[in-house]
Amino acid sequence: MNKQILLNTLNELNISDISGVSEKLFKYLVLLKETNQKFNLTTITDDDEILLKHFVDSVLPYRYFDFTRYENLCDIGSGAGFPGLVLAICFPNLKITLVESNGKRVSFLNLVKKELGLDNVIVMNVRVEDFKSARSKFDIVTARAVSQMSILIEICVPLLKVNGQLVAYKGPNIEEELCNAENAMVQLDARLMEVVKYELPIKKDARSLVILKKMKETRKKFPRPYTDIKSKPL
Repeated sequence: MNKQILLNTLNELNISDISGVSEKLFKYLVLLKETNQKFNLTTITDDDEILLKHFVDSVLPYRYFDFTRYENLCDIGSGAGFPGLVLAICFPNLKITLVESNGKRVSFLNLVKKELGLDNVIVMNVRVEDFKSARSKFDIVTARAVSQMSILIEICVPLLKVNGQLVAYKGPNIEEELCNAENAMVQLDARLMEVVKYELPIKKDARSLVILKKMKETRKKFPRPYTDIKSKPL
């Protein structure tokens, strides 16, 4: 296993306590591979590919967005914990809520939380559009490989405080998606702040980081029921 892929990134990003962080991340890798044999968490099974396409991919946006400036973060559709669990390990002072609707994935997230002693993590087994108790609660909402931007905006922005930011991990071809999301931005009072284009190390896979800010309180009618969100995107 080429651990240097991850260590180089942590060093480049000036992550505190690289030794302690990397130890937890490698334990996380072992837990992921063991659990993945029982039920499908990820189709990526090679160690180097997991380190690069899940772990490095989760933390590399810190180069462009300073997560440490904020107090609490909600990661929606967390799956096997990317980026939420990786960010929780790298930034232990950040309080992170992981939102995942799949029960088996929730069990895995709780396993990693327990085994790594991640006291800064809360795991919620709920669909994000039904997470009513968290309305206007978070400084940051992250989403990686969850849905198109128009849907993300409707389900994520209500969770943000005013001036909170949605940080969406996206692929290289984001322009059409953003164009189609213009009405959602207007309806949810969200402003596009920045789109950062970058590449993962080694294989140079292209990525986009889309950052939006919530400008005012979301109207109570949002988010709509998910059947409406899915069938009639804004």
